[in-house]
Amino acid sequence: MRILQFVPYFLPYPGGQERYVYNLSKYLVKMGHEVRVITSNFPKSKKFEEIDGITVERYNLITRPLRNPIVPKFLQVPKRFKEFDIVHIHNEHAFSSMVAAYAKKKEDFPLVLTNHGQLKFGNYIADTIEKTYMKTFGKKILELSDIIVVNSESDKEFLSTIAPKISNKTYILHNAIDPEVLTKLAKEADGNEWTMDADIKILYVGRLIRRKGVEWLIKAIKIIKNSTSKKIKCILVGEGEDRNYFEMLVREYNLSDSVVFAGRISDKKLAWLYENSDIFVLPSLSEGLPTTILEAMYFSLPVVATDIPGNRDHFKDVAILVPPKDEKALANSLLMLLENENLAKQLSKAGKKLVEEKYTWDRVAREYEKLYKNIIDQRRLV
Repeated sequence: MRILQFVPYFLPYPGGQERYVYNLSKYLVKMGHEVRVITSNFPKSKKFEEIDGITVERYNLITRPLRNPIVPKFLQVPKRFKEFDIVHIHNEHAFSSMVAAYAKKKEDFPLVLTNHGQLKFGNYIADTIEKTYMKTFGKKILELSDIIVVNSESDKEFLSTIAPKISNKTYILHNAIDPEVLTKLAKEADGNEWTMDADIKILYVGRLIRRKGVEWLIKAIKIIKNSTSKKIKCILVGEGEDRNYFEMLVREYNLSDSVVFAGRISDKKLAWLYENSDIFVLPSLSEGLPTTILEAMYFSLPVVATDIPGNRDHFKDVAILVPPKDEKALANSLLMLLENENLAKQLSKAGKKLVEEKYTWDRVAREYEKLYKNIIDQRRLV
């Protein structure tokens, strides 16, 4: 099959959705399919290149409202849809998805949409815009798609409240990891200095934006620091537009010796941090199925995350889940894990077992292949 992934961002953009598209595409190529990615050129990269057999085209954006790249060249992409057996869009909020859906109204073609979770910004104005969008443009994109893929039953139920008619064409396929890559990284793990002088090492991996709940993690670290005589380090891996705000909070709470802004680091250094930290934490306000949690569990880290749909559906039995925006609950759960070694080992073992048995890309890519073939076969019968 010839498959087009029409997406707002792609590597080297450092997001879970981008890694999802990359891994899916890589495995589809391994299975003998031809995959092309058309995306924005943000951050600036080569306009045309091939990555692991995936052909990538990038075009310049003019603006990025709510981190959604508006790319004029995207308006010309529908002219090429007939070149592909499947057009696959990701995230019903994306400008690229709006372009594809508008084209679908004018001329029929096989359209697959992957929803990457319920979106919350933690900002009243932005969240109001999001709710209005989903009831209008988002609903239309859902209805026009031939197949919709979601990460969880909760996401399926949520989308059905927006567009009730889509239930019979909505399928649950999980995010996943690539065990081969992670095993290789574990062997090549590159040590660093960030946690060497700490008794307690807490790891966060994700973008430094308010939606990820980093503000409440910083507040929780202040509580933990005041509750133990042990030296703690919380390592924040990633970049984002709210980094300055979080750095200001760290200074305000006198946590400069306890919170480390590691920035964007290599996969080898990240593997070292996974292997040498005590706990992984993800305090997000909204998620789909976080790749970083899957990776942390693969490296046998116990996980504390927020009790939100994406996490609850997949990890309620193998992680500690706390209410979002609750630094006291977050601090108490982290302290409980640090003080209860048996519980930490139990969660580590259960999490790794779950990921290895259920969340691997070879399995997920085969399921996508079946969905693609079903659409093509159904259209031949019409």
